[in-house]
Amino acid sequence: MKKIPELAVIVPCYNEEEALPQSIKTLSGTLNNLIKSGLIRESSRLVFVNDGSKDSTWKIIENAHKKSPRVKGISLSRNFGHQEALLAGLYNTDADIYITIDADLQDDVSAIKQTVSYTHLTLPTNSRV
Repeated sequence: MKKIPELAVIVPCYNEEEALPQSIKTLSGTLNNLIKSGLIRESSRLVFVNDGSKDSTWKIIENAHKKSPRVKGISLSRNFGHQEALLAGLYNTDADIYITIDADLQDDVSAIKQTVSYTHLTLPTNSRV
């Protein structure tokens, strides 16, 4: 029997106060739909990594976390760059599936569902003899 995988969506953020509220709403909706359809576990989450933003990005992440336990945040002490922010999210999150997406959602969010659906075909099953 296949286990339902846990998903972590890693979102690096740098001065994203304008885009972030809509991004959180969109990604939360996607995550909730995947949970309702049984494709991912309830413990799946969004991990926003604040990469030393000078605006209110971190405050927006904190407020989103207060509203939803599925929203997590990591705040870096300064701007380390996009790739380092991604790594911080990956190294500080435990999941079966990791997906990264930019905070401005320039990539197609529907690809998240396609990727998760594909992993159901390729993740090994747990079995004992």
